[in-house]
Amino acid sequence: MIGKAYWAIFKYYDSSAHMMAFKKRPVLIIGQADESDYVVLPISRVTRREHIDQKYDFKMQAADYPKLSLKATSYIRTHKQSVANIGELADPIADFKNEYPDAYVEVIALVEEFQKKLVEDAL
Repeated sequence: MIGKAYWAIFKYYDSSAHMMAFKKRPVLIIGQADESDYVVLPISRVTRREHIDQKYDFKMQAADYPKLSLKATSYIRTHKQSVANIGELADPIADFKNEYPDAYVEVIALVEEFQKKLVEDAL
């Protein structure tokens, strides 16, 4: 599972309805937290430019990643790690690690850099 992109069910706050809701979004699995939980990175379009992190958002042009079936320029958000239970992982999209090995290594390097800074700032 590690290195694969999946569709996952995520909870979010719907500000227009003033309640929690769910949506399916693509994620990249980067680790296994325990027997049934996986560490994932969201893959998002990020429609508002001011929300793009110039350092930690890995930019992907749709044409460069055809196996992911992206509809627009998207970002792997390496600084927004989550844990998803295997039951929240809906459908496989692609084997990102094997299909795009250079990009995968870059993404993991950004994760490592972010984690290092996170720990340094915490101490």
